[in-house]
Amino acid sequence: MKCLIVYYLDGKWFGEEVAWKRSGSGTYREISRIEIPQSREEIEAFALENRYRIEWRGDIPRGRQSA
Repeated sequence: MKCLIVYYLDGKWFGEEVAWKRSGSGTYREISRIEIPQSREEIEAFALENRYRIEWRGDIPRGRQSA
């Protein structure tokens, strides 16, 4: 399962996909911004469909608010 970092900033949802890369004897996280749906429910459905595990960051609005 892949990791999707999601945060809410200035009335808009942002998503970042995390890819693990090998480096010598260890690994590191490479992060790429991706476009995601603009409501919490749609983001959760998007993550399930694309096999992401969501890592919520920052202050997340609780209502049925969409940007």
